[in-house]
Order: sequence, then C-alpha cells, then structure tokens
Amino acid sequence: MPQDLPSNGNGRGNSNQGSPFPGCLIFSTIVLIFGGLIVLYTTVGMTQNRQIGTFTQDKPATIPKLHPTPDQVAAAKSKLLAIKAAVSQNRADRVLFTAEDLNTLIASMEIAKDFRGQTFIKKIGESGILAEMAQPVRKGIFSKGYRYLNGDFLFIPQLRTRTIAFRVVDIRPATGAIPEAFIGGFAGIDFFKLDPKNEFLAAHIHSLKRIYTEDGSLVVETKIIEGEETQLKE
Repeated sequence: MPQDLPSNGNGRGNSNQGSPFPGCLIFSTIVLIFGGLIVLYTTVGMTQNRQIGTFTQDKPATIPKLHPTPDQVAAAKSKLLAIKAAVSQNRADRVLFTAEDLNTLIASMEIAKDFRGQTFIKKIGESGILAEMAQPVRKGIFSKGYRYLNGDFLFIPQLRTRTIAFRVVDIRPATGAIPEAFIGGFAGIDFFKLDPKNEFLAAHIHSLKRIYTEDGSLVVETKIIEGEETQLKE
C-alpha cells in the first residue's frame, strides 16, 4: 500500500497540492502491485524488452481441459468438506489433493475460476506443483499487443494470513530461455493466489496449519485452536 504523503508540520499534507506527482506515484504503485504479469514485464528492464521474442509465442498454447464427471466433482469437493468439518470440529486433520482433484476444482468451482482455461496441473511432487500454462505477456513497455508465455510453471504452495498463494519458482518455456529476473518478478507481485474474499477461504483460513506438497499430493493440514469451542457436534 502507498505510504501517507509527508506532512508539512501543521497536520496537513504537503502544500504543493497542485503537483500531479503524488497522485501519479500512488497510481503507479497500485498498477505495479495489481497489474499482474502484463505489468510485471515493464518492471524488469529494457534488456528483456529485446528478449521477449525469444521465449514467447504469437498465440496461446492449447491447454488441456478436464471435463470432470459428477463422481470426480463429488470426490474432489468431499475433500473440501473434510477440511470444513475439521475446522468446524476444531480438530487437526490432514487432507490430500491429487492433480486430478485440483484440475476438477479448477473446472468446477468459482474459487478457482481465474485458473480456468489457462492452467492444467500435470504433476505434484516434492519440488512443487507442475502446471502447463499459457500466460499473456505485453510485447514491450511502449509496444501494443501481446505474446504468450507458453510452458510449464513450477509452483510452491504457501499459506498466507488471508489466502493461499502459489509462488513461482521456475518456468520452463515452450521455446527459448527465460531470464532469472523475469521469473523472480512473479514472486514479487504475488500473482497466483486464491481470492481472500471467497466465502469458503475466509471462513477456514485461520484454522489451516500448513499447506505443502509431497509425492503425488497437495497436503492441507488443519490445526486445533485453543479456547475455541467446537461448532459441529459429533
């Protein structure tokens, strides 16, 4: 969040109210934080402007789409209900999600709609979540139009105060090689995360203990909150 404007000593803001600089600074900060991958490209330097064509393509890749059956949807959602039950009963539990479960939730749930059509979970392992993606990237700071960063993205899930984020640790493009600074920029803007205002997430995030990967599964652990009464009776 942008900091308050400096005071002139009388409790009011800077007297140079006619200057557009503070407003431009605040606007630029907001754009930098919330603009996502398209704006990220403008922050990593002019050198990468010249490199953009080496690791992007003119068209998005065709990302596989899972069309889950009712049984697959029910199975994946039952794991969310298991988390809900553990939280309601104020008990510790450990719930495992497979790649199929995640693809099913992406295809069927509002909370994951932002990943729909551009993300397919290929594998979950000790190193993280491997997903095939097609992300639009602006051609350059002053150029119009977009190219697409197609390839495999490696994520590490992270539990935050109000949300679950997926930190990019590696990108394996379909063509070329990506500068390390570009990859590091993803973590800086916290681009891939669940909406903290989502009703399910907001109601249960405080009772989550850990989220991590192991061979074949994304693991969500709940915790016991001392002094909190059980809301759901056995």
